[in-house]
Amino acid sequence: MTWEFATTRFGGFPTAEEGETWPLCDSCADDLTFVAQVDHSRDGLHDRLPISFFTFFYCWNCRPWGRGSEGGGWLVRSYTALRRPKVLVHGAEPDFEERHAVPRLEKSLPDAVGMRLHCLELWDLVPGDSGSHEAWANWHIVDRAALGLTQERARAPHMRNAAVAIGGYPYWANGGDETPVCTKCTLPMELLLQIPPSELTDAMWGDVGTLYLFMCRMHTHQTGLRIQCT
Repeated sequence: MTWEFATTRFGGFPTAEEGETWPLCDSCADDLTFVAQVDHSRDGLHDRLPISFFTFFYCWNCRPWGRGSEGGGWLVRSYTALRRPKVLVHGAEPDFEERHAVPRLEKSLPDAVGMRLHCLELWDLVPGDSGSHEAWANWHIVDRAALGLTQERARAPHMRNAAVAIGGYPYWANGGDETPVCTKCTLPMELLLQIPPSELTDAMWGDVGTLYLFMCRMHTHQTGLRIQCT
C-alpha cells in the first residue's frame, strides 16, 4: 500500500474503496463518526490478522458498549487489499482533528486478568481463585514470572499494553477479561485495536474509558467491541 492517505491515523477523513459511501448507524440511522484507520499490512507488527487495512466508525448518539443485546452503533470496515482507494469526505470539516501515529514493536504478555484465557501457565501460579482477595494480593507472582519469560528487567511487560495498541493483548482498564467469542467458530477473538484516553484522538468513551476492538482470525467479518472505564 503506497498511498499516503491510507496511513494509520486518528480523526480527519477516512480512506475507503471507490464506490463506498459514508456509513450510517444501524440502530438510529444517523451518520457514524470516523475515529481511526490502520494500515495493518505495515503497522500490525504482532502476529498479523489476515487483513491489510481497516477503518473504525462509532455512533455518539447510541454510545454502544458492545455487551448484551446491543446490535449496532459502530462499524469496522476491513480490506484484504485496497484496489482503488479514495479519501471519503463527509461535510466541510472532520469530527476529530487528524493525528498520526508511528507504531513500535515490543514484547508483551496478557495482563493479570487476561492470564486465565491466554496463559494458563502463569495463571496457575496465582494462589486462590480469580477475583478472590487471595488472588488479587498475589499478582506480583504473575509479574515476576512475566519478567522472567520475556527476559525483561525494568517492568512487567503487560504494562506496555496500557497505551494505544494495534494487536497484541488488551490491557483491561477496570474489571475482568471481556474478550468476545466469535459466533461462527466459538473461539476467542483477537485484539484489533485498543484506544485508551490519548493525545492521539479527541474521542472519549464514558468516564476515562478505554475502547477495545476485536476480530476473529478465521472469520474476519466477525468483530467485537468492548469498553471499560476506570
